[in-house]
Amino acid sequence: MTDLLTQLLARRLLLVTGKGGTGKTSVAAALGRLAADAGVRTLLVELGHEAVLPELLCAARPLVSGDPRRDPQAAGPNLSTLRLIPEEALLEYLELQLRVRALARGIVGNAGFRRFLEAAPGWRELITLGKLWHLATREDADGRPVWPLIIIDAPATGHGLSLLSAPTVILDTVRIGPLRRNTDLVQTLLTDPTKTLVLIVTLLEELPVNETLELRARVRGLGLALGPVIANGVEPALALPDAERVLAAVAGLAGADAPSPLADPVALCASARHRLGRARMQAGFLDRLEREVGAAPLQLPWLERGVDGPDGVGELAACLRTALAQVASELGT
Repeated sequence: MTDLLTQLLARRLLLVTGKGGTGKTSVAAALGRLAADAGVRTLLVELGHEAVLPELLCAARPLVSGDPRRDPQAAGPNLSTLRLIPEEALLEYLELQLRVRALARGIVGNAGFRRFLEAAPGWRELITLGKLWHLATREDADGRPVWPLIIIDAPATGHGLSLLSAPTVILDTVRIGPLRRNTDLVQTLLTDPTKTLVLIVTLLEELPVNETLELRARVRGLGLALGPVIANGVEPALALPDAERVLAAVAGLAGADAPSPLADPVALCASARHRLGRARMQAGFLDRLEREVGAAPLQLPWLERGVDGPDGVGELAACLRTALAQVASELGT
């Protein structure tokens, strides 16, 4: 059995999703850093309304090359980023089909065509997936993939499911024609467990865990392969043997007997009990995830400094490497 990092990097598409606020963007950035450091040419794609990944990955403002609305931008050795804009991807697709840029722009800019798009459900999701398929299947002059690995910072749970289910909706309603053929290609890529994997990031709290388990069931129902759950923000255990006896002794100290003016016994006890309570809560949700998923989640620690730049991404990437090395499991379950 190969290690989990090697298994991950052997894929072509890694879709990172999860409940909003769980840190999935930071995890996607850390995974991209790991891949790039391993020598895999990697493209990090974000689907949000603004570009976040360049600031996370680059200490200085990166140089813009080409059209940033279409062309990947370098973020370091073996690593580039791209913010995928559905409207721009649609224009690019029409240009490829019509071979006349002005004509394609005229169609997209037509008020009637735009009203038609607004009334057509799921077109943004489908064109987004089509663009990802195009990126994943591009080859250089020697027939090698331009992007051996593409990591997608996918939308949060609800919108993420809309994205992943778009091909199924089209295939259930359209039987023949170019739309059917193109959607078949996209669905084949998404449902190939050797090429595509969905990674779900969660916090060890009730709502994120409930949503994670529901999301896994829905993703599996769509025929996509799942990687291990990633439990983010796991707080370190409080090294306090015989905690209740120690806390009772601390609580009995008079204010004048406190070891320092900053270590008020009441505040110390409250803080310690809060940490112990969170540790019990997180341990319970870890057990539940392992029991219901059938495999231990990857655990990423809560980082005091946060992840707001390259240093934080690097620290999280090191933690992710350690977590991947500690968990022995086959992917695609």
